[in-house]
Amino acid sequence: MAIRTISSLLFLLLSCIAATVACQHSVSSYNPQQKDFPNERLYRAYLVIQRFKNTITRDPKNITLTWNGHDICGRTTYLGFYCGKPRQAKELTVMAVVLNGFGLRAPKLQGFVDQLPDLALFHAASNDFGGDIPRLAGLEYMYELNVGDDVPAHTTSTKLGAYVRGGGDFVYPCVTAHIRVTFRFGVGNGKDGGILPTGVTDSKVLLLNNDNLSGPLQANLGFSKVSYLALANNKLSGPIPPSISHLQHSLLELLLLNNQLSGCLPHELGMLTKATVIDAGKNQLTGPIPSSFSCLTSVEQLNLGGNRLYGEIPDVLCKLAAGRAGRLANLTLSSNYFTSVGPSCLSLIKDGVLNVKNNCIPGLANQRRPAECASFHSQPKICPAATATHVACPAAAAPADRVAKDYSSYVTYATLHE
Repeated sequence: MAIRTISSLLFLLLSCIAATVACQHSVSSYNPQQKDFPNERLYRAYLVIQRFKNTITRDPKNITLTWNGHDICGRTTYLGFYCGKPRQAKELTVMAVVLNGFGLRAPKLQGFVDQLPDLALFHAASNDFGGDIPRLAGLEYMYELNVGDDVPAHTTSTKLGAYVRGGGDFVYPCVTAHIRVTFRFGVGNGKDGGILPTGVTDSKVLLLNNDNLSGPLQANLGFSKVSYLALANNKLSGPIPPSISHLQHSLLELLLLNNQLSGCLPHELGMLTKATVIDAGKNQLTGPIPSSFSCLTSVEQLNLGGNRLYGEIPDVLCKLAAGRAGRLANLTLSSNYFTSVGPSCLSLIKDGVLNVKNNCIPGLANQRRPAECASFHSQPKICPAATATHVACPAAAAPADRVAKDYSSYVTYATLHE
């Protein structure tokens, strides 16, 4: 009797295993056709997603198991993908990808992000994506995304998403920032509705901190319409491309912290008159600070510390913090090789706005050893000398009164440590 019972249990167990394997095989072998999708845009997105999925070599949370079938915009399918309607097209498409904290590994992002032309937001911090950053110039859409104020924010602790409403609070677990994009991302086991209703935004967001990216910044980087660009803690190398100046009408925050960028600090960086954050600290940039930096009338956080910059810290740069309209709240130039400061800079040092520690400035405390400074300054310099010539700045809106902020109130800094 016992033997018969055991045999029956084994039979049932093997039957269950067989059924499970058959079911998994059925799901994995299901290849939807274009007719199965609401429109051609979603079908094309499906093909791009599947190609990218096939390159993923690590998926500790089994996220990609949900990337099957034709329901890209579903509640529990295609976790990390969110749908909306581009203003010109009036049909659903993938407009946001949030892979933050999934721990995915893939050799590159090229052929994925740049093949989803309707994206407004791509957030994939704390993964392991090698290769260069994806091309941005082809991402042309401006989105209609709006969620009414009656939609509740999520408070669960599962870190699978974010919530943004009414163009106001951008909320991640433990951090809050202000952003003009209007998104709602679900948390928990599903996406809490993958389709985002219609509204308006003019922002594009690319957040790729801590992703093991390498190689140079694309020469045509400035021909995208990105507003928030975060590439901190990667292995990006080479110069900041001159095309960065073309982002003067869109870029609000730029985070290049802790990479391996080199070359001369570009004049064109000073043309980003709308930027509130410019952070290129902990790289290998060199040269004097260009006179164009006097044009940065909107900048609040400017970090160039930990590079190989030299010459005088321009007085016109320090004047960006002067008066009620002065927006500059933090100017970090520590761990460089500057040799002098303008008169307006001395008061900023006293007030704690300007950090010039570990430079080569005579008469100031906490500077490099004279032998270390002499060794650096004896090396040939290849960058153009700084000039006092007045720079024609791009037109910029009149700055508002300065408002005290902490780091978590900036989109790029708020997502830096996730």
